[in-house]
Amino acid sequence: MAKAELGVLLQDLRGKAGNVVFQRSREGLIVKPRVKGTNPQTPAQVAVRSYLTRASQAFEALNATQYLAWQNYAATITRHNPITGKTYTPLPINAFTELAAKFLQVTPAGTVPLTPPATPFAGDTITITALAEAGKITFTASAANAANVTTEFLLQPLKTGNRKPQAGAYRSKGFFSFAVGTLSHQVVVPAGYYAAAYRFVQTQTGQATEPVYLPLQQVTLSLSASNKTSVKQAKAA
Repeated sequence: MAKAELGVLLQDLRGKAGNVVFQRSREGLIVKPRVKGTNPQTPAQVAVRSYLTRASQAFEALNATQYLAWQNYAATITRHNPITGKTYTPLPINAFTELAAKFLQVTPAGTVPLTPPATPFAGDTITITALAEAGKITFTASAANAANVTTEFLLQPLKTGNRKPQAGAYRSKGFFSFAVGTLSHQVVVPAGYYAAAYRFVQTQTGQATEPVYLPLQQVTLSLSASNKTSVKQAKAA
């Protein structure tokens, strides 16, 4: 995907042309390959789609006062375009949907908050480590999560240990609130290489921190010649 700024000679460009698609966004002009969607239907993907739908419906039902509050909230957010180097603020619907979808990820049966967060979310004071074990990666916390804070686990499978992880290719592998006496959580994975990360989420608002990236993890699996389930070895690079 490529991005460019619209200028005097080119004020707008949208649609498809050959093997590329042009879209105009808050960040500028986006040019990306034209691909045929596969419409994946995994349970996790279906759930995310439903959260986005519910978030969109909740935004459409906002009254004028609530909309203005989200408009003012979006104006306080500054984001950076890595291509053009410029900063921008998200649209109110984007600011709302982002928080609402994350809130529903954590609390699927909850009611989407209709007012913006009153304060910024700085995350938690604890640190998390990851260690590859037999068919799983175990995340261990230095202490319990603070009240109303949960930890989201992120993994990115890599074809080899020499592959560089891509920032946008991490996938959520669930949430867990560490507590005294329960300071570890396991994520079951097939054998392979994984880039691991985590972030903190405010359970009442859907606010989330930027990911904290962890060292590469290698999970290996071997079978004994006696046709019995052998020891699954795991090493952390």
